[in-house]
Amino acid sequence: MYLANLPLPGQTLGDGRLETNMGGKGANQAIAAHRAGANTRFISCVGNDNTGAQILHELKAMGLDTSPMKTVDNTATGTACIFIDASGENCIGLTPGANAALSPELVEKHHREITDAAVVLMQLEIPIASVLAAARHAASGNACLILNPAPAKPLDAEIYAYIDLITPNRGELAVLTGRQVATEDDLLSACRVLLQKGVAMVLVTLGKEGAVLVDRDGHQYFSAYSVVAADTTAAGDCFNGYLAAAIAESGMANSGAAIRRAMAAAAISVTGKGAIPSIPSKTEVDAFLRRPQ
Repeated sequence: MYLANLPLPGQTLGDGRLETNMGGKGANQAIAAHRAGANTRFISCVGNDNTGAQILHELKAMGLDTSPMKTVDNTATGTACIFIDASGENCIGLTPGANAALSPELVEKHHREITDAAVVLMQLEIPIASVLAAARHAASGNACLILNPAPAKPLDAEIYAYIDLITPNRGELAVLTGRQVATEDDLLSACRVLLQKGVAMVLVTLGKEGAVLVDRDGHQYFSAYSVVAADTTAAGDCFNGYLAAAIAESGMANSGAAIRRAMAAAAISVTGKGAIPSIPSKTEVDAFLRRPQ
C-alpha cells in the first residue's frame, strides 16, 4: 500500500493506493539472479491455492526453473503486507504460510542441486533448520554460500563457519551481533564479531550510503549510485541476486566488481515500483554502468 507517510502505532491513514504483486525474498532474489544471466534454480514452497498457482505460472513465464518448487496441500502461500511512503521507504509484515514447509527433509531431496551449484544464496524467510541443512550441503560441494540474514533472527552457531559472504543491512547486523551500529567504529566492530564467529566476509548494505565489505584484511567502502527513489521494496533482494550471479560468473576474487554491479542493479530497482516488476534486466544494468556517473 502506497501512503504519504508510514503509519505510527495506533494510527489510521486514509488515501492509500493498493497494489498486489508477486514477491517474497526468495522469489525476488531468484528472479534477480535469473535476470542477471545466471543459470538459476529456485528451491521453494507455495500453497495449494490460487496465489500459489499464479506464482508458479508467472515464474515459469519469466523463464525461471521452478522444477524444485513444491506445492503444499492445505496451506496458504506466504504473504507480505508492505507500506510504502512518499520517499520510497517501507515497512513490512510477513506470514510464512507454505515457506514454513521448506523442511530439512525437502532440502535433502535437492542436495544435488545445492552441492553442484557455484553459488548458493539463501535468506531467512524459511526455517533456520533448513538454512543450516542447505549450508552443510553447500560446504560439502564447495559452493560459495551467500546468506542474506533477513528477516534478522538468531542463527545456530554452526552455520557461521559455512558462510562465505553474509549481507546484512545495518539493522540486521545489530540483531545478529547484539551490538550498537550507529557509528563507523561500531559498525566495523560488529562486522568483526561475525568474522570471529567464522564468516569469511561481511558485506553491509547501507542504502543511500552505499556498502562496506569487511574481511580479516580490513574493509572497503563502496559509494551508492545517485538516483531518485520511488520504492525501495526488494532493492536488497535485487542486490543479492545480482551479487550471486556476478560471483557465480567471476568468482570471489572479483568481489569488488560484483558488488558494484549489484549496487547498480539495486539503484535501478528503486526507481521503479513493486518487487519483481522493478528488478532490471542484464541489458539495463549494462547500460546503466556505461553511463557517466
